[in-house]
Amino acid sequence: MTGFGGNSRWLTGTALAVMAVCSVSLQAAPLPAPGTVILGVPLSAQYDDAYVYPADILDYFFPTQGWNPAAGTGTLGVIVTTRSAGQQNPNPIPDPITNSNANPINDSWGAGAAAAEQMKVADLLNFLQTTFNSTIPVFTFDQSEPGSQNGLDVTAKVEIVDPLLGVLHTWSFDNTTQPGDGTYDSTSLVNAPAEICIPDVLDKVNPPGTADLVCFSQNVGSGKFDYYVYVPTMDLTSWADADNLFKVTWQFQNVAGGGEEITITGLNNPTGVPEPDSLALLAAALLGLAAAARRAGRRDA
Repeated sequence: MTGFGGNSRWLTGTALAVMAVCSVSLQAAPLPAPGTVILGVPLSAQYDDAYVYPADILDYFFPTQGWNPAAGTGTLGVIVTTRSAGQQNPNPIPDPITNSNANPINDSWGAGAAAAEQMKVADLLNFLQTTFNSTIPVFTFDQSEPGSQNGLDVTAKVEIVDPLLGVLHTWSFDNTTQPGDGTYDSTSLVNAPAEICIPDVLDKVNPPGTADLVCFSQNVGSGKFDYYVYVPTMDLTSWADADNLFKVTWQFQNVAGGGEEITITGLNNPTGVPEPDSLALLAAALLGLAAAARRAGRRDA
């Protein structure tokens, strides 16, 4: 089982691979393109159709760009599931599912039996366009397992559902990556770890010459986003028939503390290679080169 954020994905050494750094605003920040690597640290990892970006890693490299905002209820675009009972989404978006502190959690949102529980693709697309100038949902995940030494095990899928014809299309988030959309495997669990560690390539946490890692706790229930989840092919434009529904299904295993929250929030999607911010790029490159030189000197000593 491979973890999104686990050391096997993010402890990658100090190879220099400088990328074009995004110039973004706080309210509509485009995610770096999938596969982006900065100074040997990947910013995302792929899980079937989805790319997962740990918010702490984005904030580490781009601390002024708003990647780690408060995720409290009332500051979000669309809440899919939350621990807080009685929360509401703006009409005509269905209200969120309240998740209990149970293990496991298996639930869905957007295609309930009642009209008020149905998320029409056309309504979600309109919301995304008018609020965020986007046609692709970006999911955010706030992990809350205080006191647990383990992370969550997770799978999820999004389906386009015609009320008469059934499922028209599926996007999968699981630990079996394969070509094309769909082919959801609910048994292929992804681990969302309690802690993520990366090389401290910018020497922001550890003084030069000391420990080379910086670690971020994911289980604290901090009220901030822990992960952004982006599916490049999930453009809703071609699915916005008046009757089609947008259904999200998820499972959490090894739930200990409870309180996880899934939302759809206001970020622009990546479009090709991001525009470079030359000053930020130069600073990151110089700091990374200096850090690599120091490490090389210590190895040669």
